[in-house]
Order: sequence, then C-alpha cells, then structure tokens
Amino acid sequence: MPKVRIKNSNSRSGVLKGPVFFFVLCCLFFNAATASAFEARVRYVIDGDTFVLADNRHVRIAGIDTPEIGRDGKPDQYYARQAKAMLNKLILGKRVRIEPAGKGKDRYKRIIGWVYVDNLFVNKRMIRKGAAFYYFHKGNDRGKQKLLLQAQRNAYKEKKGFWPVVSKLKKFNKPWVGNKKSRRCFLTGDRYAEKIGRLNRVKFSSLGEAFYEGYSPARHLNFWPIVK
Repeated sequence: MPKVRIKNSNSRSGVLKGPVFFFVLCCLFFNAATASAFEARVRYVIDGDTFVLADNRHVRIAGIDTPEIGRDGKPDQYYARQAKAMLNKLILGKRVRIEPAGKGKDRYKRIIGWVYVDNLFVNKRMIRKGAAFYYFHKGNDRGKQKLLLQAQRNAYKEKKGFWPVVSKLKKFNKPWVGNKKSRRCFLTGDRYAEKIGRLNRVKFSSLGEAFYEGYSPARHLNFWPIVK
C-alpha cells in the first residue's frame, strides 16, 4: 500500500484533530478487520454450530448455540440432527467467507467467526430458522449481535424449528433469573442464581421472556429435551 501524506494546515504541531483524526482511525480499523477475514472451503460439518475447513482448521460459528449431538453413547438433544442437516445444506462443500469475532479463537483453538456464503449471513439464518438460539458474548460485534437477537425474536414468534416443542417444556415456563453482565440466566433457586449481585439481577417470568431479551440458559442446567 503506498504511503499517504496527510497535511494538517490547522495544527502547527502536526497532530491530527477532529474529523480527520476520526477518519484515519476508522480506516485503520476497517483495514485491520478486513485483513483478518478469509475465504475457505468447508470439508465437514460436525454439528449445528461447528465445522471443519479443507485445511483442517475448526470453526465455531459466533453468537449462536445449537442442541448437542450425543457423544460417547450419550443421546442427542432435541433438534441436534436437524440443526446439523441445515448447516450441511448451507455450507458443506462451499467456499465461505469468515470474519473472526471477538478474540478470534476460543480455548479449544477453534476460529470463532461470522460466516457468509455469498451474501447469506449463516449465523443469522441458523437462528432465523429456529435451528439455533442467540448466545451473547461481550467481545462480539454489537451490530451483528442485534441482528441475531432480532432473528431469534422473529423465529420464536413464528414458532420456527425447535421453538414449538421447547416452549412447552415445564422448565421453560418457570421463573428465571438473569445476570445483566453475562447475559446468562438460571432457574429461580439455582445455586448460581443466588450468587448474582443485586445490580446485575433481572427477573423473568419464563425462559421465553429471557430469550426475547437476549439471555441464554446456563449450560449446566441441561433443560433441553433429550431424544430417546
């Protein structure tokens, strides 16, 4: 990239000020973000939110969570196979564009990313079809997270995918307690719910209300139905 000399006639010190400084910062940020994005072909889909690229790198789709496929003899969670089938249809064998999200990788060294096939935003489509639910992360892009949350509200309202079955669960319709900081929620009376500070505590009449506000259930609760 050729060097660009910026002349600032309004400052004797040569320090960039006001709109010019803001514009330069935006350009640098945009260049860094686009430079980290890449394209690759999908070789294998593991489940509804994880897949493997042709070069064997593993990718975890950012901002979503899907029902778990059973491992080591354990049963599948409800709608796990359907979620995998949907992701297969969207990306398997195709060239995808991946924009790393947050810190770029998780503790398992998987790439965490916003995934696109042409102009299709895969993260959003999985939620919109009711094959995944929104999973907040404070390090992720706010604008994209708003898109995912709205997609979830629409899917829930229209009873897409797993929502008709999940919304009838007994635990789903009990009171829940959310943590404003983490955006995770817990059944009232859960040991972790009791540890939430007063300022971070928010009460929901049901899990549906919590989902609508962008909270997701803590993983240890295992409220999701099992396929027998």
